[in-house]
Amino acid sequence: MKTAPLMRRLALLTCLLPAVPALAADQMRTAYRSSVSTTLSASVGAFDSVLGHALSGYDKVRLNSKGLFLATPGPGSAPRMWWAFEAREYHGSTFGRKFDMLLGIEKPVGTGTRLGFATGYGVADLDTGRDIRTQTLSFAPYVQTALTDHIRLKAWAALARPGYRLGNSPRSAWRTAAGLNANGSYELRRMDLSGAAGLSLSQQTSSGIGDLSTWQVGKLSASLRTRATLRLERNFRPYFELGYSYGSWVDAGNSGETHAPSLKTGLSWSHKKRSFTLSLIGTQVFDPVQPLVLNTRYSIRF
Repeated sequence: MKTAPLMRRLALLTCLLPAVPALAADQMRTAYRSSVSTTLSASVGAFDSVLGHALSGYDKVRLNSKGLFLATPGPGSAPRMWWAFEAREYHGSTFGRKFDMLLGIEKPVGTGTRLGFATGYGVADLDTGRDIRTQTLSFAPYVQTALTDHIRLKAWAALARPGYRLGNSPRSAWRTAAGLNANGSYELRRMDLSGAAGLSLSQQTSSGIGDLSTWQVGKLSASLRTRATLRLERNFRPYFELGYSYGSWVDAGNSGETHAPSLKTGLSWSHKKRSFTLSLIGTQVFDPVQPLVLNTRYSIRF
């Protein structure tokens, strides 16, 4: 009489056992995909940010919330070298840190054109449901040129080889990315008009894990911005800015897109090597869910 209940329990346990490894494999695939998506966005963002700064002028030192940028002097037609370090921290469904170190060399070529080459090394320790460590080695040529007296163009392209370690399971991938930015400025009697357009594309082919076969992740982002700045006395510059950004992604057959208009107004002041900026981000006008954001920044150049 006591044997029947015991046999029923054993049968139920036998049915549940195959679900345990299946659940673990599904968690592993989800964690792997999340890590790939996070590191892809961070690495492309690091290249776009650092190369954008390297091509913006010959500032020798920049230190902000993202990281540090150092460059050697580059007078005239002499080449210069630069080094950058960026750090990102994640909280939420993805938890951990990512660090990127980039080294570059560039040289003026002709009139109004600079050509350079950069290499980068990134390390990430993330918890996306599983502990995953990533190491990435990247190479990227880049160029800046003046199309007209008012319009400048910046472009870069990168090839990277990221590696992922999930416990004792190493996985590798190939990554390609590119960025294109154009900006222009015009001076009126008491006003400066400026605008910028940006486009970045990235794609990664990752090796499979478990039942998950090789798959591709692709991302595209585009932005457009225009700003009107009044020139007042004593270097005070109130401004008004409108912008729009678009993003789309494809991940193993799934896809999506985002749209985000933006509105910003504020005031900037500069004197010699010091500057102060006060800005109010009013995206709430387009999306009531978004908060009003007030930012201030004070900087000193060396």
